[in-house]
Amino acid sequence: MKTERMMTGRGLKGFAWVLTTLAMALTSTGCGDECVDDFDCRDQGAAPAGQRFTCAENKCELTSIPVPDAGTETDAGTTTDAGTGTDAGTTTDAGTGTDAGTTTDAGTETDAGTTTDAGTETDAGTTTDAGTETDAGTETDAGTDPCETTTYDPKLGTLQLQSGFVAGESASLPASAGPVGVTPGPTYSLYTVVSGSSTGPHALYSLGTWPQVSLGTAQLFDVAAPADRAAGTKLFLSPFVETDGQRVLTGYTKSGAGFPGSVGVYDVSAPANSTYVSAPSNFSAGVVPGAFLINGGGLDTVSAGLAVYALKTDSSPFTALKVGTLPPETGGSGFTAVATNGVAMLGYFSDDTFLNEGRAVAPAAITEALRSGTPFAVADAPALDVGSNFVAASGHGEGVSVLRGDYVPPDYNFAGTDVSRFAFTVTDEGATVTVGARQPVLVYADQCTRVTGMTAIGVDLLVGVDDKNGPRLVRIQQAPQFR
Repeated sequence: MKTERMMTGRGLKGFAWVLTTLAMALTSTGCGDECVDDFDCRDQGAAPAGQRFTCAENKCELTSIPVPDAGTETDAGTTTDAGTGTDAGTTTDAGTGTDAGTTTDAGTETDAGTTTDAGTETDAGTTTDAGTETDAGTETDAGTDPCETTTYDPKLGTLQLQSGFVAGESASLPASAGPVGVTPGPTYSLYTVVSGSSTGPHALYSLGTWPQVSLGTAQLFDVAAPADRAAGTKLFLSPFVETDGQRVLTGYTKSGAGFPGSVGVYDVSAPANSTYVSAPSNFSAGVVPGAFLINGGGLDTVSAGLAVYALKTDSSPFTALKVGTLPPETGGSGFTAVATNGVAMLGYFSDDTFLNEGRAVAPAAITEALRSGTPFAVADAPALDVGSNFVAASGHGEGVSVLRGDYVPPDYNFAGTDVSRFAFTVTDEGATVTVGARQPVLVYADQCTRVTGMTAIGVDLLVGVDDKNGPRLVRIQQAPQFR
């Protein structure tokens, strides 16, 4: 089992808005183990300072990270060559031992403690390795963080906005906020999931109305289904909050064969009508007219392995069906993002390329699958030429944006490179989609500011960013001349 999940490391004790992993490959061969190697432990989120998650006996555990050259080790000025050891002027040839008389080596000549090996020269504790130089705890590798001295834009930090886009309003994001969802508008209501830990509590909260962002004082909905609320039950929250304006969709999975889990549907105007639906391996979701699309391993009573499922909300009770078949090389769940022209980017983790892949499925194909119940083949749709791995996706006007980057060994921390947009052109009455070339939106100058989440806000992109100045949301708009 391999999982990839993008986390912010703030609030939620490791679970946060991803668009969080981020890239999670929930494989079709489930298991009861939490991990098989350190790579799997990335879905635990960010470890406390000075620690990392390692896989021990199929469990993710925190271990300390040794820092060998930070001023406390061999060359840090306190051991053998630091002025207190063999040649430091206090031993055999230092004028007090066997040859300490009045002859050649009696303390005034070559080895008498005042010259080369007498404790005042090269290795005597006052020069290169004596505790005051590069590796002695005061220089480059001793904890000096370039992110502390670099210049930060108030909105985007060190991220570089590219031609064709402008940064609109921004707002501070509460530290406890998780994934963020936005209603269709024109008034944009925001929702988020707040989680105390993997064992809960897990709840849906209001985040106010854009750009007046504030966490509600009371929870709206328990994300965990009643059967999963027992004390100590460990849940892995899915990195999405999706809303059609009337309902809000959240999800989670658990350890076990097939990664059992559920999605919750919160009814905004009639909370008593809120419900839960079984949804193993649910990872990503999107909204199309009359339905939620869910990339996972099944939905309600429909079980057909990793695929794209739909929860039809235009009738009561809701109806579940499979609408999209993923290709044979699928090794894990992928991303879902819907553009304003109805094109759905549907994804999967490829066991051939070991990358997340995305396909642009035409609105007519989705409508027909919802009507007839006959799934379309995701692989028949045109591919996005991302050019690398990507770990998040969101609708962005008549297209989608993806967060490019990857998890870098040995610790497999995520290193982002850019947020890029792909425009979708729809022809033939919604039956044909043409995918445009990749257009950079935000480029990483360094890893001092990182993207922690993306979601659509109308025709624009709402980006979560985090750095030393705290988490915040920034609205990215297309420049007027490019719309």
